[in-house]
Amino acid sequence: MPGNLPAHVTLVGAGVIGRGWIRVFARHGVAVTVHDPDPAQIDRTLDWLERDLAADVTAGFVSAEARTKMLGCTRGEADLARALAVADYVQESAPEKLEVKRALFADLDRLTPAEAILASSTSALDIGEIARGLAGERRCVMAHPFNPPHLLPAVEMLGAAGTDPAALTKACAILSACGQIPVRMTRYVKGFLGNRIQAAVVREALHLLESGVADAVAIDAVIRDALALRWATIGNFGANHTNADEGITQYFGRYEPSFATLMNDLDSAPPRFDPSLLRAVGLAVEAREGVTGVDALIRRRDVMLTELRQLKHRHDQG
Repeated sequence: MPGNLPAHVTLVGAGVIGRGWIRVFARHGVAVTVHDPDPAQIDRTLDWLERDLAADVTAGFVSAEARTKMLGCTRGEADLARALAVADYVQESAPEKLEVKRALFADLDRLTPAEAILASSTSALDIGEIARGLAGERRCVMAHPFNPPHLLPAVEMLGAAGTDPAALTKACAILSACGQIPVRMTRYVKGFLGNRIQAAVVREALHLLESGVADAVAIDAVIRDALALRWATIGNFGANHTNADEGITQYFGRYEPSFATLMNDLDSAPPRFDPSLLRAVGLAVEAREGVTGVDALIRRRDVMLTELRQLKHRHDQG
């Protein structure tokens, strides 16, 4: 394979995140084996891949030739040992339970070729705890994607205490070659970067909703049609830097008292996550987007994400 592309990737766990990883690797011609302890889940995931690629061909995002190539690169394998036998890179996307991931990584370490990278999609657990005590800890890394991985390219990266720095560098190079953007963290923190930031926004959005300040559509409008538009182009700190003629130092120098007052006021009780309220929110979102059901909303999201990425790519290319 050219450059840093692996010849063979094995995806362990065929849920929502695992299936997105298929497209990350297969679009570059990498041979992908999909494993899940539930054979029916493998079938559902491969069915999803066919349908999702067909929809992208219809939308003009993917050529019929590329679709055929990706389907031809991908196969399912219910036997874990066979799935791992020739892997150069393994991406684990199993349930978010430490005991499950520890047991699974012990199997991955035992069954894979000695130089294969073992990467976890964990969204909150410490890779140091997952890989602790393994003979092959040196090759274990965290590679936490965002959903869906094939459309949101950032991947949070971190090694365990015993990870060989060269293995982490290699993992980042592999993901970069596959179109992802590795984001190197310097130490573990629960929830990493994205989920901590997301939790802060979700907490306040639900607080505003539950306390009757505004409805879900209004709250989403401020995020979707204001804040997120800036964040999607130049990020949070980039937006801060452009909010004053002399940049971020002037901006926070001017508004520090206001931000301090707001931040002190954000110390609300955790939201209740009331099911009836959340169901109403889901229906309101679907009505706003003109769709019925989560699958239709996912497709609408993916179309807009693809178009946005294409636009950003054109601007990045100058």
